Amino acid sequence: MSRKIIIAAVLIIAACTNLFSQTSKKELWADIDKLGSNYYSYHGEQYPQTPPPAGYEAFYITHFGRHGSRFLTSNNFYHRTIAVLETAAEKNALTKRGKKLLQELRTAYAYSKGKSGQLTKLGGREHEGIAARAFERYPAVFSDTSKVETRCTSSRRCEESMEHFVNELKRRNPNLSVSGGYHAEDKWYMSNHTDSVTPRSGSDAIKNRAREVRDSLRRGVDISGKFIKDKNLLADYNGGHPEKFSEDLYDIAEDMQCLPELGMKKTFRRYFSKKQLYDIYLSNSISWLISPGYYSGMTPGYKRGYLPLKHMLDNAEQTIQAGGSGAFLRFSHDGFVILLERALELDGFREVPTDFTRVIDHFALFRAIPMAANVQMVFFRKSGSDDILVKFLVQEEEKHIPLETDCWPFYHWTDVKNYYYPRIESYLRTRN
Repeated sequence: MSRKIIIAAVLIIAACTNLFSQTSKKELWADIDKLGSNYYSYHGEQYPQTPPPAGYEAFYITHFGRHGSRFLTSNNFYHRTIAVLETAAEKNALTKRGKKLLQELRTAYAYSKGKSGQLTKLGGREHEGIAARAFERYPAVFSDTSKVETRCTSSRRCEESMEHFVNELKRRNPNLSVSGGYHAEDKWYMSNHTDSVTPRSGSDAIKNRAREVRDSLRRGVDISGKFIKDKNLLADYNGGHPEKFSEDLYDIAEDMQCLPELGMKKTFRRYFSKKQLYDIYLSNSISWLISPGYYSGMTPGYKRGYLPLKHMLDNAEQTIQAGGSGAFLRFSHDGFVILLERALELDGFREVPTDFTRVIDHFALFRAIPMAANVQMVFFRKSGSDDILVKFLVQEEEKHIPLETDCWPFYHWTDVKNYYYPRIESYLRTRN
């Protein structure tokens, strides 16, 4: 291929990447749920799939995902908000809306009590839906002769997500061979918090600036006065952080997306203006990109995502060499999915400039780590050919990687290995 054609292909990919990653306020206002950040419930069913080239059939899927919709990870969100409102009630310092809010919080807490961090009914349905669509689209992957391996972290919601996914596959093919589950020795790629990346000079300064912008946005969203007449009652909130009251209420409001059976999705959200929801969404987006080092010039913490990527590539290659078929399904958490997305350099998940107030021009949190988020590589082969093709999906949406291809969304497996393995090996060798 000539140099001019290669340059043109790269420019086209760059243009598509910019188009796909931008998020307008118009889009957010059209679906206000997207402002729920990583509470956004799963919508992967909306994306069409490109048929493979003639003669090719899917035979293997390697998958890394997040658990489905869940209850709040801690009931302290309820404990703190209810406690300060009750104190205000005792001192006759509640507004009319404050009395209403207290009643609504008690209702939501009564349903959530004792369930913190657990998978919700919707969370189970999300994974059943992903499994059902995979089965329908790629039947040969889940045939009687296929082997499906599963892994999950020690978290019960991850285990339950795995069970819902597998049960749906088994419902459709009772003869399907499935094995796996939680294994402590898989922690190195499933939920590795300890692997390091060599610090980069100047990274802390970028981190501090990002946090300043994030915190300024959050301080600007103070709705406590709508409910409590005496601000002094909030002085000791969450150890002397009264601004956390509004943040706690936001988390409660958006977790209602995970509990549609309660019918309270709009109940708490209505206390915020669109701009306030947007500012919290933007602050969350800024915050989520700090640790993975998405920002230009930061320590590339995302390279820890090379660990699950290596496991995914290795297992795929083993299956290809053995002439087998099936799937490897992994169920983890949002913090590890976001690392993998960046390590793969998928469109919408690449380096982000340090203009923090414009983060959403380059990155969309609801696209990256909604509930049940997942990255899938689907492999295709053709009888009589050694040329294996693979496509990349995020939330079941076909994605570009920074490689040229003559058959997008499909890439030649040999090209994929030649691109990623050197990067993985360099990281493992140098931690850079």
